[in-house]
Amino acid sequence: MTFIRKVANSDLLANIIDIPESLKNKKVEILIFPYENMNSEDAASHKSKRARGLLEKYKNKELQGLENTAWVNAVDDKYENS
Repeated sequence: MTFIRKVANSDLLANIIDIPESLKNKKVEILIFPYENMNSEDAASHKSKRARGLLEKYKNKELQGLENTAWVNAVDDKYENS
């Protein structure tokens, strides 16, 4: 693998990346490596995860009828004595 290594003043990089205050106006070492992208076989092996149905076990059918007025009741309970 080929790469580039260079020592330069950090002011050269100020317009390209965010430089921490502790490195400003100092000589820094710059290393550039090629980005190795995942090939299509690796991408296919990663199955996307979905959250659908994850909270199904916490569903309470008795409380579903109260959902439309839940926010109004919560605000009323919290601020009725204000």
